[in-house]
Amino acid sequence: MEQLTEVAQRENLVEKAKALIPNLRTRAKETEEIRRIPQATMDELKEAGLFKMLRPKRYGGYETDMKTYTDVIVEISKGCGSTGWILALCAIRELMVAQSFSEKTHLEIYGEDENSVLFAGVYEPRKCIARKVEGGYLVEEGFWMFCSGSLHATWGYFGMPIVGEDGKLVDQVLMTLPFHEMEIMDDWHTLGLKGTGSNSVKMNNVFIPDHRCTSFVEALDGNFESKHLRDIPLYNTALFPALILSLGLPGLGLIKHALEFFQEVLPNRRAVHMGVEYIRDAASTHAIIADASLKIDTASMHYYRVAEDLDNWAKSGKYMDRQARVRTLADIGYANQMCKEALDLLLLGSGSGYVYEGHPLQRIFRDFMTLYSHRSLSPTITKENYGRVLSGLESNAIRY
Repeated sequence: MEQLTEVAQRENLVEKAKALIPNLRTRAKETEEIRRIPQATMDELKEAGLFKMLRPKRYGGYETDMKTYTDVIVEISKGCGSTGWILALCAIRELMVAQSFSEKTHLEIYGEDENSVLFAGVYEPRKCIARKVEGGYLVEEGFWMFCSGSLHATWGYFGMPIVGEDGKLVDQVLMTLPFHEMEIMDDWHTLGLKGTGSNSVKMNNVFIPDHRCTSFVEALDGNFESKHLRDIPLYNTALFPALILSLGLPGLGLIKHALEFFQEVLPNRRAVHMGVEYIRDAASTHAIIADASLKIDTASMHYYRVAEDLDNWAKSGKYMDRQARVRTLADIGYANQMCKEALDLLLLGSGSGYVYEGHPLQRIFRDFMTLYSHRSLSPTITKENYGRVLSGLESNAIRY
């Protein structure tokens, strides 16, 4: 009965996500204009419990799985790319914080008001000068760009390289801290995903206690400090592939919306110089829409294979090995490429109308291209690394 209850709960989360799509599309223009997620949308996401999909039950979460997470992010992204991106990244931080830190840290984060907790963060700093001091680390100066969710977060999750006296990297540390200890810049003026408010953040002379720091190197290999969660399969999920999956999934939702929109307006579009009265009657249209649809299906199969692999490895009790992790990244990069090719076809079949501001396909194009350019989703880099492994060599992404 408990298992059935959990299945029903997961299905309920997906249905709640689908139900939000009309409101998200109605607010898409406002979301871009104010360069953040509207409060009404944040309230709806919180009321639906979507930010807590991957949070441990003991801290008020749903403790679902990566398959459910994937379903929800794709649906929300069909409604609004910026909202899908924020939900994807803030929710995946719940998983990463749950895995990476001790019970003492979790109790500090969730102890006072677990319902208000929302995470944002960036791993790679553009500048970080930190040193070990008694009881923790002092971040003398730190600067992280692209901090999606910074305008809504209460807690941060950041990477901090530790350099020895000889200038060589000693360790890469993950740290968590209250967001009020950081300064948020107003520098997110972009082509797409405008509503994510992915501003840069900085800190000066901030002390991070030891219990809120953990080794990223150890976490990448599944050596997590969350000893109290070791019996829960979800928190054995491979950390880095899960993070990269979160970056790609909003793109799948965007492209699914693009196909839906193309099909919705197709019956009323008249043809010019095509030998038919309506575009839907042209053989070229048939080839374009079929090819685009199959590419979207291919992308979906690769993304869901990643989610399934992450869940299966987590349930097995064994941490996903390095070669499998490299392949999941190749899956994600390839899926990203398939989405791009599908969008190219749909734009080709749509004509030039999408260049007008306010046209749904233009927003999808701008949002997707902003996402597509993320280096971690690069089809070229991820395929190269997988190809090296298939050739008996080490991946260039050896850390992951």
